Amino acid sequence: MTSPNAYQLGLLSEAISHLTDSDIAPYLKLKRLFAEQPSGFEVDFRRTFESYYGLNAGGVSKTFKDRYFDLLLGLKIEEGLDPYTPILKELYEFPRRRGDKALQCSFVSKLVAIHDETRPIFDRHVSDFFGITVPSNGSVDFRIAGFVTNLRWLRDTYHRWSEDNWFQKILLMVRKEHHSLESCADPRVTDFLVWTVGRKKLGSNTATELRP
Repeated sequence: MTSPNAYQLGLLSEAISHLTDSDIAPYLKLKRLFAEQPSGFEVDFRRTFESYYGLNAGGVSKTFKDRYFDLLLGLKIEEGLDPYTPILKELYEFPRRRGDKALQCSFVSKLVAIHDETRPIFDRHVSDFFGITVPSNGSVDFRIAGFVTNLRWLRDTYHRWSEDNWFQKILLMVRKEHHSLESCADPRVTDFLVWTVGRKKLGSNTATELRP
């Protein structure tokens, strides 16, 4: 996919009027806390992150969350290296509260994305908008490899979209409506729009307010 199609452009344009400052504010708070890291910031950062990204409703254990934030705060990303696979493998070993194991692909994408706004967030809204999923069959290694390949494709897609004249106009419009997004990279702004399309069920008759 080199450019968004007309249908996607229409949905993303419509999303601008549904996106609110209150949707954006928690992310901007997380971004500021993570960049500045004032003394004792970890408690407020974790509380806000868990609430905004749905970790409290994700069925994961406290032990998982403790290790998740250890990994988040200790991560160092090197361009050209895959940051997702080792984190996904380690966190897979922490059973959920009901005792089973699951690949927490959405949560791990958010962990990495707080470090680098060019890294896309993956959730069910992105999955629906682009038709990409976490492979449900095969070994854990196979499923992780498929997910990482999809994230690489999504990152490349967002980069190509940012060079498209029609999409540039959408980015200008949403930043004009929400000046705070001027501090965010194009992929993160795109994520807000795709999330809004899914959350508001644009193109259908129902809406849902859940982020994860």
